[in-house]
Amino acid sequence: MINYIIGGIFLAVVLFLLYKYLDTKKALDSRNKEISALEKETEKQLHLQQDYISILSQELRTPLYGIMGLTNLIAEEHPELKEDRKLKSLKFSGDYLLTLINNVLHVNYLDSEEIRAQNVSFNLKQITKNLVQSFSYATENSDNTLHYNFDPEINSAVIGDPAILSQILMNLISNALRFTKNGNVYFSVNLIKNKDAVSTFSFKVNHDGYDVSKEDQKSIYREFIDVQKAKKSYLGTGLNSKILKRLADALKGEVIIQNNSRAGSEYAFVVDFKIQKVIEPQDLDKTADSTVRDKKLKALIVDDNKLNLLVADKMLSKENFDCSTIDNGFDAIELVRENRYDVILMDINMPKLNGIGTTKRIREFDPKTPIIALTAVDITQLNRQIIHAGLNDYILKPYNKNHLLEVINKHIENPVHS
Repeated sequence: MINYIIGGIFLAVVLFLLYKYLDTKKALDSRNKEISALEKETEKQLHLQQDYISILSQELRTPLYGIMGLTNLIAEEHPELKEDRKLKSLKFSGDYLLTLINNVLHVNYLDSEEIRAQNVSFNLKQITKNLVQSFSYATENSDNTLHYNFDPEINSAVIGDPAILSQILMNLISNALRFTKNGNVYFSVNLIKNKDAVSTFSFKVNHDGYDVSKEDQKSIYREFIDVQKAKKSYLGTGLNSKILKRLADALKGEVIIQNNSRAGSEYAFVVDFKIQKVIEPQDLDKTADSTVRDKKLKALIVDDNKLNLLVADKMLSKENFDCSTIDNGFDAIELVRENRYDVILMDINMPKLNGIGTTKRIREFDPKTPIIALTAVDITQLNRQIIHAGLNDYILKPYNKNHLLEVINKHIENPVHS
């Protein structure tokens, strides 16, 4: 009898424990489902936010391309306005706005996308000098002075990504000016070493005048700065250390920070660039060069924005191109059917039929003509689509004339010489 009682108690305990286990498991399963649903919703919201920022960035880049392009064209066509304060102000505003847009994009895809650097030829002295001139104009009405020194031993013709370099330097200089009061900011470009057609450069930014406390230093390099403090500062935007590191990594460079509350702070960006071989005029094939210069190259520019068409047309017309412009994909297809072009510049974001769809239809009957995408969209989202559509390359808006010619020259039979 006792054994039955013990057995009954044991069975009851087992059933109770089983019930509690099933009840707990049910609660855990329910909780896991809630967490999973929350994660999916959070991920959905993150993607929506990223998409929104990308669209917003694209909408900002498109008119900015027109503003920057027209500014450069005015400066080229009217050299007497080179020192005009209004033109300098316009150029500085455009350059700085582009840097801010790029920063926002890098925050948007900080953990999900790789920043891809391009390898194009550019003039290092010209890039840094233009940057200093832009900031010098902005400091004319302040109590700060911006100094500039370029190492005379440097070969200025290098290969790399001038856009990312400019973004890094703009961040460093603007923050030095932010935290300088009644003082000086020193920007210098120095050659560290040359080895196997590669030069190592140091871009140093020092500043004094306003002691930078430990708290201020943290505010410079934390993820997001104090908005109220930013309103009182020089340019109103702080340096995001993660963005800067990602930009530096894209160029395989390094940012070094030194702080001294008495002497101010020093930021140095150290990076390698390949040196571009300078071809002397006597080394060129003069006959071939003459043929290239005498023959006009035909270009078709496709863009739904009239201002963008004007800027691209003006840029290429000055470089011996005979340009045709059209504002939609359907008419572009018919023009390519009826004419032969040396290159086609294709805007990606067009209504009714976008650049990718237009390119796919052109490739059905013309597999050879180089088609280069012009896009204000973050290109990391489009790489696969661009390859599948048959586009040969891409250029991110806003772009400058040298970069445009660099990309075109890679894909046409007779390169142009700017």
